Parts: sequence; structure tokens; C-alpha cells
Amino acid sequence: MKSQSIEIPKQKYKSFDDTFKFCSFSLAVGLLYPNKRNLRTRIILFLCVLLFNFFSLFWYIWYTTKCLVKLDVYNSTRNITLGVVISLFIFKTFYAHWKTAIFAKVLKQITKDLLKGNDMEEDYQEIYDYFIKQGKLGQSFYLFIPSLLSFMFPIYSGIAMIGGSLKNDDFKKYMIHEMDLKYVEDKQYESPYFELIYAYYTTPCFVILPNYVGFDGSFCIVTSHLRLKLKLVAHGVQKAFEDSTSTTELKERLKICIKDHQEALNYHVLIQNMYGGWLFAVFILTTFLISCNLYQIYLVGVDPKYTLFALTGVFHMYMPCHFASCLIALGEEVCTDLYCVKWEAWSDPAITKLLIFMMARAQKKVLLTGLNLVTFNMDTFVSLMQTSYSFFTLITS
Repeated sequence: MKSQSIEIPKQKYKSFDDTFKFCSFSLAVGLLYPNKRNLRTRIILFLCVLLFNFFSLFWYIWYTTKCLVKLDVYNSTRNITLGVVISLFIFKTFYAHWKTAIFAKVLKQITKDLLKGNDMEEDYQEIYDYFIKQGKLGQSFYLFIPSLLSFMFPIYSGIAMIGGSLKNDDFKKYMIHEMDLKYVEDKQYESPYFELIYAYYTTPCFVILPNYVGFDGSFCIVTSHLRLKLKLVAHGVQKAFEDSTSTTELKERLKICIKDHQEALNYHVLIQNMYGGWLFAVFILTTFLISCNLYQIYLVGVDPKYTLFALTGVFHMYMPCHFASCLIALGEEVCTDLYCVKWEAWSDPAITKLLIFMMARAQKKVLLTGLNLVTFNMDTFVSLMQTSYSFFTLITS
């Protein structure tokens, strides 16, 4: 007898790791991927990374302090700009380690829901496809922009030195970030010190990048997934009213939708607990970042490096505000979608009560806040731009 091979149908939707590969890989490389079993190892490795970059941090802190003491506003704001990026990097790493258990639940829920989508009908899968694309779009933006920002410093200084070497043998050398280096101020531009320091300073560019790509990108994915869950609830209610053949069947399907809605609301609470502290830190630090970069542009004109830095700062605030605003908008649509189902065709008071119950819960706005102090939406983005400009006018007056 010939052996017959059993073909396992290929799954359309896979786990979080397989669906959002760039984000998952960056979280792993950045020592942020939530795994309780290796938490201690990740903390030790991160401390080793900080230890390796000890001299970079020491020189940066020493030079920034020196500029502040001397009231050197130009170099102080230049260093503070870089300090915002470093501070967010360190904060996010420890924050993600602290929130490992919650972060793991957030990502596991995505995997669970994605795999569940393989057994759903085509109209449900169309909803899946749309919101997965939304999450991947956010992931792509957070792959491109932080990469551009990370490599901007070595590329900018490298191009400046290449251009100088083509014109003159005795060309000016540029550090990745210009500052006086304690104990080697008189030697930092001489060979081989310059080459060694330049190479040493490139390591933070590679260290910081996965942190921003992974953690910040995950916010876009997670909020898009919550939108998916809410949209599935509304669509499920609509299908229940259209396809049910009896009041008993309709009641059972509505109860399942209520359960799914509760799961979505619980997921919203989970997201808020996970990202609330990070959102607040982004709001505060991005204000300083944009203001200081505007000041640099004010002093030296439109410099490509600081202009790009300012634009990335704006982007870093715009993306969470945009995705949070989209979540609010979809949450408001759910209540309207529930009202628009064919409830008039059913004259059962129990069914009407179930629908009213869902509508009442859907009327509550699905907000994401920074520690309940700052609500993230497009109004917040506009407000931050105004605050940054006000701070800019203050330091230039």
C-alpha cells in the first residue's frame, strides 16, 4: 500500500513573532522581549552594555555639566538634545524589564487572536488584513526613522571629513558628536586617538537603534490590534442580527460578542498599564528635544543635522498621538455601528437590553494617557508643538 502524506493546511495568520518580524527581532536584540525566564540575564547584559559605554557616558555628562556651569547655552542645548535620546533609551530598557509580565500578556494576546483568525470567515479576515497592515505600517516607520537618526551622526561627520580630504590634505576632523573629552582634550584629534574614539563612539548608534525600533514600534502594533478587536466585536454583532434564525441563537451570539467586548476593554486596560509611563516620558522629553533643536537652528541657521533631529522629534510625538487618536475614533464608531444593526426586526426585549448594554459600554472613550496626566490624541500633538515653541521663545529671549 502506498503511504499517503497528510497535508497540513498553511495558516494565513501566525504568531506575533512571525507577523511582526522587525519589531520582534528588535525587541530581542534590544534586550526588551518579555521573557521572565531570562529577565535576570537581560538586566546583566544591559548593565554590561552600559559599562562598555562608560567612557561615552562619562565624557558626555562631564562636558554637559561644564557647559551648564559656564552658561554655554549653545553647547548645553546641543548636548541636552542628545541627552533626551540617551535618557529615553535607558528609561525604556529598565521600564520594559519592570513591566515584563504585563508586556508578555500584551504580546501573547496578539498571538492568540491572530491564530484565532485562521478559523474565521472571509469577511472577518478582511478586517484582520486591514489592521495587520496598519500595525506593519507603524512598524516600518519606526524602523526607518530611528535608523535614519542613529546613522545620521557618523554619516554626517564622515561626509564632512571626506569632503575636506578631497580639498586639502590637512582637513578638519569631526567627531560623531563634538565635545571636549576629559583627560584627552589635547589629543582627541590626533592619530590614533581620533580613530579609536570615533570607532568607539559608533557603538551607541547600534545599541540604541533596536530599542527604539522594537519598543516604540510595538505601541503602533498593539493599538492597531486593539482597534482590530473592537471592530471584530461590532462586526460580530452585525452578523448576529443578520444571520441568526431564532431569538435563542441571537442571544447566544450576542453573549459571545459581549464577552469579546469585555476582553477588548480588558486589553485596553492592559495597554494603558504597559505604556502609560512611557507615554508620559515621551511627552516631557520630546518637548525639550524639539525646543533645543529649534534653538540650534535659530543660532546656526538651517543645519541638516539639527533640522533632521527636530523632524524626528516631531515624528516621535506624532506617531503615538496618531495611533491613539485612531483608537479613540474607532472606539466611537463602535457605538454607532451597534446602533445601526437591524435591531428593529427583532421584538424581543431581552435582545434589546443586551444591545443597549453593549452600546452603553461602547460610549466610554478608549483613551490612552501618560500616567493619567496627558491624554494622547492629535490635540495633544498640537499642544506639544505650541509648548515647544513657547519654550523656544523663552530660551531665545
